[in-house]
Amino acid sequence: MRKKGINIISLTLIFLFGLESFAQVHYKQMMHDPQYNFYDVCEAAELYFSTHSKGKGSGWKPYQRWKAENESKYYPTGNRMHSIPNFAAVNFANFVAQNPQSNSRSLFPGGWNDLGPYSANNITEGYNPGIGRVESFWVNPANDQHLYLGSRSGGFWKTSDGGATWKNTTDYLVASGVNTIAVNPTNSDSILINVKNAANNSSHGIYRSIDGGENWIVSDFNPVNLTWGGLGSNGRIFKIVYHPRIEGLVFIGTNRGLFRSDDDLQTWTQMLSTADITDIEFHPTKDSIIYVYDNYYWSSNKNVVMRSTDMGMNFSSSATIVGNSSSEGFISVSPVAPDYVYFASDNGVWKSDDEGQNFTFISTPTESCDGFAVSDLDTSNMVYGYLNLMGSTDGGVTFTEIAAWANSNPTNDYTHADLRTAECVNGVFYVGTDGYLAKTSDNGATWSRLNDGTGIREFYASGVSQSHYDVYMAGSQDNGTSVLNENGWIEWNGGDGMEAIVQTLNPEWMIGSWQFGSRQITKDGGQTRFGANNPDNGSGEADWQAPLLYSPNHQMRVYHFAEKIYQSDEFGDIWYEIGNPGIGIIQVAAIAENNSDIMAVSSGNSLEITEDHWVTSRSSFIGLPNYSITDIAFDPKNDSTMIVTYNRYQADSKKVYISNDLGQTWTNITYNLNDMPIRSVVIDHSDSSYIYLGAEIGVYVKSMTGTQWDLYNADLPNVTVRDLEIQYGSNTLKAATWGRGLWEYHLKGRADYPAILYTSITDTPTDTEPKAGDDQYVTSIISYDQNVKSAFVRWSNGNTDLNKILTMSNTVDSTWVTDSAFTNYGKGTDIYFKVFVVGQNNDTTESYRYQYQVRTGQNINSIIENSFETEVNLYPNPNDGEFYIDLGNQFNDVNIEIFDTQGRRVYQTSDSGNDFKVDFTGVSGNYILSVSSGDKKARIQFILE
Repeated sequence: MRKKGINIISLTLIFLFGLESFAQVHYKQMMHDPQYNFYDVCEAAELYFSTHSKGKGSGWKPYQRWKAENESKYYPTGNRMHSIPNFAAVNFANFVAQNPQSNSRSLFPGGWNDLGPYSANNITEGYNPGIGRVESFWVNPANDQHLYLGSRSGGFWKTSDGGATWKNTTDYLVASGVNTIAVNPTNSDSILINVKNAANNSSHGIYRSIDGGENWIVSDFNPVNLTWGGLGSNGRIFKIVYHPRIEGLVFIGTNRGLFRSDDDLQTWTQMLSTADITDIEFHPTKDSIIYVYDNYYWSSNKNVVMRSTDMGMNFSSSATIVGNSSSEGFISVSPVAPDYVYFASDNGVWKSDDEGQNFTFISTPTESCDGFAVSDLDTSNMVYGYLNLMGSTDGGVTFTEIAAWANSNPTNDYTHADLRTAECVNGVFYVGTDGYLAKTSDNGATWSRLNDGTGIREFYASGVSQSHYDVYMAGSQDNGTSVLNENGWIEWNGGDGMEAIVQTLNPEWMIGSWQFGSRQITKDGGQTRFGANNPDNGSGEADWQAPLLYSPNHQMRVYHFAEKIYQSDEFGDIWYEIGNPGIGIIQVAAIAENNSDIMAVSSGNSLEITEDHWVTSRSSFIGLPNYSITDIAFDPKNDSTMIVTYNRYQADSKKVYISNDLGQTWTNITYNLNDMPIRSVVIDHSDSSYIYLGAEIGVYVKSMTGTQWDLYNADLPNVTVRDLEIQYGSNTLKAATWGRGLWEYHLKGRADYPAILYTSITDTPTDTEPKAGDDQYVTSIISYDQNVKSAFVRWSNGNTDLNKILTMSNTVDSTWVTDSAFTNYGKGTDIYFKVFVVGQNNDTTESYRYQYQVRTGQNINSIIENSFETEVNLYPNPNDGEFYIDLGNQFNDVNIEIFDTQGRRVYQTSDSGNDFKVDFTGVSGNYILSVSSGDKKARIQFILE
């Protein structure tokens, strides 16, 4: 039965706290409570945001991330009571136990190759660069070079040299999140951590290390012993702390209350129930006094600090913290003022001078609060904040900004947005944010970022270059969109980075995304960035992670998928609508490799397929379950073969389906995967036709005709694989993970095959290149441990038959060049080609099938006048009346006119933007294009053929 969000208890709270306060508190807590139906949570959130800002720091983006992550797991009913919180980990453990694995590692001897990133210091157009989300840390008070770090989805890391080098030791545990760390005060090698699911925060139990974090074993405090792992449960651990002076006394704050152990977690007692204990602090000198905070949404304790005077055996409430208004609070104490207790929330900062019995309001900083710390050497100094960091040097009377969330050139004053945790050790403030672990020794005047070397980036998606093996663009949560090339990572854009593509023959042309389908373009490999004039402009018409694809057969043509489908013929310059499948906001899309008129899109359980570029389409449900589709893939060798995947959190063995008749009928090929939720799928282009799956945990593979899946995880951390891509020429599989960055591995059975690392033509394709009549030679760099028997190019013009051959010769080192060129083709001609390399054992590698169109190019002498501050381009020139104008920047009220040789105006229109498409009908001859905006004007001569 669906659990309604607005129930009797809810109505009571509305009466007590008001509708808006209730809605804010309620939806945030409901997200983590499986008793509430997914769709009721959404209703409560929409209620709150109907009257509140959706801007940065408002909570709108975290809600949208949660919604996008969870809907497909519980679609269509939204019922979360039928699922266990550790669903993926249980299924992963079952799969490993039932399917012993062996993986070839000859191409990558250590298994999967870690591509990072491990720093975010090379910044071009990025404005809030970061490595990943830091949720917990520990600093050795006796040696500040010795630190431990916990990330939301990238595990536990340790350093003994102040962050110069870091080591991860939890990659192969059952889950990848570490949100709290407790270190024995008398033995820094004895550590307790909470291992959690990075997506729903459910605990897999407290793990223990007795060798400084090198090895881990699960303690008895785990979901099995606690009976936390049942249907509809979500046991969470917020904080683990050792008493600083009493050996073996441990406290655990959970969403099931407070637990106390006096024998280092061999046994424990539940001291508080029906409570969310999110913060625990100790009196600096009196062992018996302990302070805790209860953030449980039904509780009246949100406006008090819970206080024990008998070492945690019993608790009483402080006096009401007047003005807190049920906002989540944070406690801080300082040994230099042992009887003082400080409390902070979104609504201000308070102080108690009587050991937490009564609190006096101090001030309200101009920032929300998700972390707070008072100096352990001087209580005048404080750090407070969320989006930005605020600092006080007068005991909280006034606060000033000490770190801004956005910074395009961060040096010593940047810590990234979204504070997650703060602490002061020996007068030094340390903070963990969505990007960094950082510290300040001067109360925020300068900051040092400490965790370069921790690979904890949470990637949504990646795009690979099919011509350059080491070029990628990838989008991540709250750390923007980044570019990887042969020189390393570039931080190119900020915010939430989403889908990305790289032009097949031009590795410097890329399109990245923000949430809801807002597209950004670079045409210089990530050095600069400009908007793509996408049609819905991030208005919410598109999905959180709106699909973005290029046409395999017209590789300057790209598609933007929202509620409708839009096409740009020149890599994001001008968009126009080509279809409306009528299924709502499109969440997944795919294009057939051999006939680009064949496309498939889905929204929830609705699947729509077209064979004629959306002139007509059909629904395809025969044999498919009524679940939400997570990915679609076409077989690159057979457009009629398709695969769809599901990640529903149900024990139904319905996770992967195949169709061999273009979606008319479907067959379940889940086989021995059983119930493992699947996020992404790709199909190999080689003769073996392997299918690869990215799952909630791991990568899986089977042949097209096989009936058993194998785990393909050699040294890949146990993390969620959000996106898979195949780089054809190098025979490599790329995986974008949630919390451990980008990884690569060889395709199954092809570790020793020749690798085509780079392919180019004489003139890299652009708006104006290659020009008609210019010879185009193909150059490839080939890596192979043995002797190459032959290399050649199959090609064709005007169609994809590839019925012609150009031989290639080895010119120098590993470089091969065609012996003759594609030559003497007029403008508008489409050239298609593939590179083939035959190895010593007839082990043949083939590249992607490339396409480029012959251009005319603009004659520089055709520019008569230009007072714009940017270069103005008209292309192609000559043209047949259909051409494009690029102003190089965004302008309002642009007037476009065409004049004939007699000075008569024969065409006129107006618009706003950057790029414009013109369709002009006239007689052949010379014309003048006039473009003006305000006092800026350009005139260009062009030829109509």
